[in-house]
Amino acid sequence: MEINPAEYGSRSQSSQPAATPSIEAPLSSVSSMSTLWPVLGMGNSRDTLFGRPHATHPLTPRVYEVWQELGSTQTRFCCCGRCVTGPKIDLWYNLCAWFFILIPSGLYFAFCSQKLWNICFWLPILTGVVLVATITFLLLTSCTDPGILPRRRLRMMLPGLDEEVSNVLEMPEDLRDCASDGLTPPNLPDLRQGQGYKWCSTCQVVRPPRTSHCDDCGNCVLTFDHHCPFVNNCIGQRNYVYFSAFLISTLCLGFSVAVGTGISLSGYEPDHPQESVTRNPLLVVFLLLIGVPTAVFLLGVIALLMFHIFLLCAGKTTKEVLTGRRVLQGRSMFERPPSFIHARAPVDTPLDS
Repeated sequence: MEINPAEYGSRSQSSQPAATPSIEAPLSSVSSMSTLWPVLGMGNSRDTLFGRPHATHPLTPRVYEVWQELGSTQTRFCCCGRCVTGPKIDLWYNLCAWFFILIPSGLYFAFCSQKLWNICFWLPILTGVVLVATITFLLLTSCTDPGILPRRRLRMMLPGLDEEVSNVLEMPEDLRDCASDGLTPPNLPDLRQGQGYKWCSTCQVVRPPRTSHCDDCGNCVLTFDHHCPFVNNCIGQRNYVYFSAFLISTLCLGFSVAVGTGISLSGYEPDHPQESVTRNPLLVVFLLLIGVPTAVFLLGVIALLMFHIFLLCAGKTTKEVLTGRRVLQGRSMFERPPSFIHARAPVDTPLDS
C-alpha cells in the first residue's frame, strides 16, 4: 500500500487545533511581575531568578518548588509542600531521638509484653498507646511550620502576603512601609525598637517582638524558643504545643517502659511468685539493654520538661533565659497564628515545562 505524501501532509495539518487560547491566557499575569525583578536585584528579566531560559509554555510553580530561591536554603519540604522541616545537618541527632524511642520500646514489647500481659494486660496496652502518641507528636513537631516569617522576596511574589502578615501580626502603621520599601536597613523609631521590633538584614523584613533569626534554619521564627536538632526543626510559636506534648508523652513512655522492665527483672509471676527471671542470663542482658538507655534518656527528658515548665510559669523562652534579654510585648507561645509561607500556593513566575 502506497502513501501519498501530499495527502498525508494535508491530513496532519487539518488534525491540528486552530488555536490554544486557554494556555496562553493565564500567562499574561506573569508579565505583570516583570517590573519586580530589578527591585529584587535579579536583573531586568525574570529568567535570571532561576538561571534558565524562558519556555514557550511555562508552568506556574508552587512556593515549595522555588523556596531555595525565595527563602532559606536550609529549610526542606516534603509531601508536596505539606510538611516543612529543618536542615540536613540535624539528621544524626534526629536519628538518635528515634533510636532511643523505638529500640527500647521494641525490646520492651519483644521480651516483656507477654509476661506483663499475664500480670496486668493494661500495662502493654497503655505503653502502646503512649508510644503511638510519642511518635505522632514527634512527627508533628518535626514537620510543622514553627512560625517562619516570610522573606521579602516571597512577599513580593505572592500578592497580598505582605498585607496578611502585617494584619495578623498587628504591625504598627509606621513600620508597614519599612517591611517592603527598599533593600537598605530602615531607621526604626526608638519607640519601636524599645518594644522589640528589629530589622533582619538576611530576610529583609521587620521582625515583631520575640521573633528571632535562627542561624541553623536561616529563617526568622515567630516567638522563637530554640532550634532543636533532635526533632530537626525550630521550636516556635506554631509547634511549641506539639513539642510540649512530645516531652510529656516521652516522659510517660519512658516511665512505662522502665516500670515494665523493672517488673520483668524482679521475676514476679502470678502463679510462681518465687520464680526469678535471673535464671535466663540472655534475657537479663536484653532487659538491661532496655532499662539502662531508657533510664538515661528518661532523666534527660525529666530535666528538659522541668525547664520548660519553669519557662511557662515565667513567661519566657529559652533564648530569653540564655541571653538575659526579655521583651515584655509579643505573643504567647500558645497563640498559634496561621502559616505564612503558603508552601502550596502558586508563584507568579514561570518554570520550564
